[in-house]
Amino acid sequence: MGHEHASTTGIYQFVSDDFRNSTLRAALDRTMDEVLGVQMRGQW
Repeated sequence: MGHEHASTTGIYQFVSDDFRNSTLRAALDRTMDEVLGVQMRGQW
């Protein structure tokens, strides 16, 4: 994960693997829902 400032990226060193993975999964799921929702609406 990259941010404008290295200090912001550095905070991810101090969270658990489970938290990091669940946060990333949630973001990816939201993104996929948005993409698939747009694609599905475009087919109607």
